[in-house]
Amino acid sequence: MRQAYPKTVLAGLFFLSCAAKPYIPDIYSVQPGVPEIADTLSQDVVFETVDLLILEWAIFLETNNQRERLGMRPFRFQPLLRLAACQHSEEMVALDYFEHTSPVAEYETLSKRLNKVGLRRTFAGENIAIYPGYRKQDIVFWAEDISSLESRRSWRNYGRNYTYEEFAEELVMRWMQSPPHRRNIMNHYFRYLGVGIAKGVYKGSNVFYVTQNFSSPNY
Repeated sequence: MRQAYPKTVLAGLFFLSCAAKPYIPDIYSVQPGVPEIADTLSQDVVFETVDLLILEWAIFLETNNQRERLGMRPFRFQPLLRLAACQHSEEMVALDYFEHTSPVAEYETLSKRLNKVGLRRTFAGENIAIYPGYRKQDIVFWAEDISSLESRRSWRNYGRNYTYEEFAEELVMRWMQSPPHRRNIMNHYFRYLGVGIAKGVYKGSNVFYVTQNFSSPNY
């Protein structure tokens, strides 16, 4: 049975960081190739102090990199799509779930979420992900104790930070390796993109909940 959440919980969601009035952040007007882009994206993602707006922007840029490599038009930024994506990411954290379908009736589907922010009669898609706040390197050793039937893995580093660029590249690469996510990124009908991120905890680890919302031009 779907849980009915009280209106006070719903109202609280709109005061979170992502759920502000939609606007076009200045960084989305920066032209590719400007030296400041490389400097910004090479900074470490520190979970406690991360700039979520820059992380969203990095994912937006990398998604367009993938499209342009295949000769496709890059996405244009749409602030209402970002608003809907942010609200969904923050709701998943607040209500502790990970699904395209919201447990809150009025936000249940992507179509309802887009209608809520003012986007109607549009062809749309959505990608979501939970991604770790820290990067783990490859396994260095694998030791097996036959007497106790136990295996142990040894890692070189459990907590190396991503850079903003690395985070975006690895996340988008994983989406590209998944057919349904790749179809959204490479869909010819989608022309606009908004990315929304919220910080949370998943199975005891610091993670980022990431939502990509795509749409066609016919609002």
